[in-house]
Amino acid sequence: MMIQARYGLMVLMAGLLIGCGGSDHEETAPVTGKVTLKGTPVTKGRIAFYPSQGRPAMGAIQSDGTYSLTTFDQGDGALLGKHRVTITASETVGGVSMGTSVEEELKLAMEATSYEQAKTIWLVPQKYSNRKTSKLQAEVVSGSNTHDFNLDE
Repeated sequence: MMIQARYGLMVLMAGLLIGCGGSDHEETAPVTGKVTLKGTPVTKGRIAFYPSQGRPAMGAIQSDGTYSLTTFDQGDGALLGKHRVTITASETVGGVSMGTSVEEELKLAMEATSYEQAKTIWLVPQKYSNRKTSKLQAEVVSGSNTHDFNLDE
């Protein structure tokens, strides 16, 4: 009788483990797309999808303007539902170059002929980089999603 009880318990535990084999987070769907400014691909930056609740999805913008989102695991996409979208694409110019060590940074700073302050150049309008000022939205549904963003200003 005791052996049967143990066997039954083992079968029950195995069934529970198999049943729980799925992910331990909300459902996501793959999201890819392209970011352009006035029809020209944006060649670097980051894109983020912010759901009303839950973890945001993010992705790097590639040199051809394409992106793929990740929320939990590489390339898994974004949570299902409506999202506010931000796009941040900028570069820093000027300023003193950074070294790989404190000593190198001090040496570079002492050799600098001018102390020009670093300046941020926005590759897309800065308003798209903030959730409060970006009006970009997207809805993610089950299955593959493609969301292209052609920024016109």
